[in-house]
Amino acid sequence: MTTNETALSPASSLVADVVARFSEPAWLKEAREQAFAKYGETPAPRLEKTDLRRRTFDIGPFSNLTAGPSARARRLLDSLQNSPFVFIRDGVVVQTNVPAELASKGIVFSSLHQAVGSHEAIVRKHLSSVVTADESKWAALNTAAWTDGAFVYVPRNTALDGTVTFVYESSAQGHGTAVHSLVVAEEGSELAYTEVFLVDGELESGKVHSDVLEVVAGSAARVTVAVAAEYKKGPTNFTVRRAKLSSDSKVDWLYGDVGDGFTVGVLESDLVGNGSVSTASGIGLGYGRQHMDMTVSMLHRGRHTESNIVMHGALRERANSIYRTSTHIFRKAVGAGSEQNDRMLMLDGTARADAIPMLLIDENDVQRCGHAASVGQMDAWQLYYLQSRGIPEKQARRMIIWGYLEPTLGAYPNEAVRDFLREQIDKELV
Repeated sequence: MTTNETALSPASSLVADVVARFSEPAWLKEAREQAFAKYGETPAPRLEKTDLRRRTFDIGPFSNLTAGPSARARRLLDSLQNSPFVFIRDGVVVQTNVPAELASKGIVFSSLHQAVGSHEAIVRKHLSSVVTADESKWAALNTAAWTDGAFVYVPRNTALDGTVTFVYESSAQGHGTAVHSLVVAEEGSELAYTEVFLVDGELESGKVHSDVLEVVAGSAARVTVAVAAEYKKGPTNFTVRRAKLSSDSKVDWLYGDVGDGFTVGVLESDLVGNGSVSTASGIGLGYGRQHMDMTVSMLHRGRHTESNIVMHGALRERANSIYRTSTHIFRKAVGAGSEQNDRMLMLDGTARADAIPMLLIDENDVQRCGHAASVGQMDAWQLYYLQSRGIPEKQARRMIIWGYLEPTLGAYPNEAVRDFLREQIDKELV
């Protein structure tokens, strides 16, 4: 699949192959075809600080065969043995660990394709209800060509103990991937969901990695979503993660990225219901020639809604990051409140970051709305103080950076994933 809108036949055959491989129902086949048509007619996106003109939308062909987990992925899976997880490599489900007690509570935890067969009505009701194919070219691409992903369903007034984890791994043999995940929390339910994206070896250049996550939070539901990703150089990574919140629900986002890839991402909460609340805490460590264009957004549509965004980034070598935080308070969203806090730390003089806070307020009756942003190098006085206490400079630098990142990392609900991300960051800080 290429950026050339006239080159439709390869993509068409790709979509047909996915439909045939999974024997999908007619409604899903139709949704893919409509999304593919939308992909063909939608122009390539233009971003203010990210040049996409030379990036392709080439993806596939997908294989239904894959190798087992890499040694690194195996180590993570071994540490997750006591908790529910699904492991997907290059779009193919390789290993699952789903305890029987989840089913006894009515909780569904499976791959998305499996859920299409076993819980079709729920999937059909909610799939593409939060992230739609007509909102961008890359969303249309994902809707047309997704191969698999997570499905989590928690029924009304049910709490999921612990955390469910999806682990994705990509290799060059995958020729790019399109992952689509759906989390549905019914009224009064509670769950924590973690997804980990890993890379095994060098990835193909010119391909697309696409992942979409939809979260549906019913009234008074409590949802925590934690993401640990490494977007490596090679493909163009397009990501969209969005939650739609009903009345009095709460969604907390935790986002961590360590990598040197080219990534355009959106993380968003749509606070539709009155009294809904959402927070987003993110950390990023970029190195090499990373280009990260990340937008974290809160859409206040309901009355007395609240949000809070805290983004921390550390960059070294020639990494370049654009972090946008956006709050939009729509008209009639009376009593809404929001705060943004962005801090970018440059570890080398060649790294670059833009922290762009945005406030869009269409309602006069607002409880609070503020933002703060900073981009700079490490505080020389902090470094001097630690060195004056006999701490070597290298160790002092690490202490300052960890003090900066640890509060967000420590909030991850899954200890195994938390330790894994901590190890990644520590390795790349050197």
